Amino acid sequence: MQGFKQSPPFTGMLWKMLLTPRVSPAFAGLALLAGISFSQITNAGSIAGQVLDANGNALSGIQVIYTREPGAKGASVVTVFSAVDGSYSFPETFAERINNDSNIIARGLGYQQIDRLVDTDRRSAQLTFVMQSVTNQVDVAPASAWLGRIEDRQEKADFVMNCIDCHQVPASEVRDYARAIDDVHAAQPELARRQSWDSIVKYMNFLSAWEFSRGGRAEGAEIDAQAVYAVENSAEVIDVLTTYFNDRMDHIEGYDRGAPLIATSDTAIWEYEVPEPNAIREAVMLGDPAMLLAADVNANRIVGIDVRTGRQQNFEVPTDYLIAPHSLHRSSNGELWVTPLFNDRVAKLNPQSGEWQTWRLKTSTGGGVGIHDLSFSSEHELLSDAEGRVWFSDIGNRAVGFFDPVNGETRIWNTPVAESRANDSALYGTASVYGLVMTSDRKEVWYSQLGNGVFGGFNIDTEEFIGPFVLPDPNTGPRRITISGDDIMYLALYGTGQIAEFDIKKREMIAIHDLPDIGAAPYSVTWDSVRQVVWVATANADVIYRFDPATRAFGVLPLPREQSFLRMIDIDPASGVLVSSYANIVENVNGPRMALIIEPGDGAYPVRFSMENASAPTPAE
Repeated sequence: MQGFKQSPPFTGMLWKMLLTPRVSPAFAGLALLAGISFSQITNAGSIAGQVLDANGNALSGIQVIYTREPGAKGASVVTVFSAVDGSYSFPETFAERINNDSNIIARGLGYQQIDRLVDTDRRSAQLTFVMQSVTNQVDVAPASAWLGRIEDRQEKADFVMNCIDCHQVPASEVRDYARAIDDVHAAQPELARRQSWDSIVKYMNFLSAWEFSRGGRAEGAEIDAQAVYAVENSAEVIDVLTTYFNDRMDHIEGYDRGAPLIATSDTAIWEYEVPEPNAIREAVMLGDPAMLLAADVNANRIVGIDVRTGRQQNFEVPTDYLIAPHSLHRSSNGELWVTPLFNDRVAKLNPQSGEWQTWRLKTSTGGGVGIHDLSFSSEHELLSDAEGRVWFSDIGNRAVGFFDPVNGETRIWNTPVAESRANDSALYGTASVYGLVMTSDRKEVWYSQLGNGVFGGFNIDTEEFIGPFVLPDPNTGPRRITISGDDIMYLALYGTGQIAEFDIKKREMIAIHDLPDIGAAPYSVTWDSVRQVVWVATANADVIYRFDPATRAFGVLPLPREQSFLRMIDIDPASGVLVSSYANIVENVNGPRMALIIEPGDGAYPVRFSMENASAPTPAE
């Protein structure tokens, strides 16, 4: 063990004596001086300890992250948080050896780990972390922190809509690129920056076109770099990059997540890594024993991960062409519904039997559909109308529609144009119909349109549209939406960093709420019917926000790594754990490839999720 950096040689011994170790303080000090390790064990069992500052004061809300060896049983990484007294404990036991080489670290915004003291016996491991306050937050601050440099909200929203669709900006690779520009020491620095950012925008357009044309591109066909999701107003984007990303981007101070921490000593995060190559997109948890099911948009497969063992298996979608599983929807009977990225096929998987059923949707005129979301309820489960038809958002035809699982009948209705936004939709190619929910009476579906800041409804009985309703800024980019049991709809306003709260029954906006970090790029919102809150998945801030409609207050739950690009959050109906994934869509983006389970640790559900017995949660005390 080593003492503090830049500290007297006996500091480590003093810390060891303060820990009340399992051996006498005198022996602990002698062992430290002699270089004797306390970690020669065969089975560590439990892991617990404390997080302190350099003065011995307890630190709360610090993440303690255990990255396990490849092949370890269960999750790849487990994270817990320190309590008010600095204590922490992992909620499960581990079979592997814990010693000085084990990859267990402490992480907190505004702090740096400077020491770690390990004390073990055959049944447990005690690790004390010593943290030092730091001014430079670069190691923990999320990508969104740098967007604070863009003070004009409209300019920031436009940038988010252009550049934060499939990965974070400015993620560490982007900051490395900025540093490389600075290292050139060009005679004309601003010109060098502008030309360098111009090149990267062209490259990102190429990658986007390559990704989104995979499903229909003929072999050897030339890729159109001005295709879908291309940055069409690239001159403005290059201006933003040149103006605000104009230094080495290796120093940032004063970032505040802007909301109280909701993590407790009972909060735990389990992350399951999926071996590359893949592009994990969404995840849900189903079955007994519990299984994480993650969509790999890079292939025709759903990856099944046994929660307790970590073993993985592939469920190949039975199709002879690429559909790229994209959006996942669970049903009340434990089945998984899958929609594609590229075409018009819908699939349903029974995870227990491995059996698939697929439908290829064609409209009455023989046209295809660009299906995105299926209709779901306040419980976030697939919900059909009174005739058993499944409704969907059609991102390709700017429409809503249904298909009948019994006979395959499909119909769509093109959404009306919001006259005040008729020209704005050209900013992003199409005003794509994106999210979709169904009201509790199953008589209406409501949709969001990504490209023009519009949303609306559709009456299933009368076949008439409701609205459309126009949001204040065309760059709001409403993405995934959710609905409460009282038919209050919430929309994730991706571009402007807000969530909208809309009363469907009254047809009126309740409020639009700024996220604590408006650069967070909220991708989706999920209603929690037990906690009566909205969970907000952020694509650019490495956190999950919780919004309480009763108090209008936000809370924040930090995630344990950067580039945790989130798309959708699902909620296990039995235990209330959150299920999500890090959804960097393009394969060659360097973000993490993981599905994850989050126990908020608030005791809100009548049963508590247990990793060691995931199929049968134990009652909470």
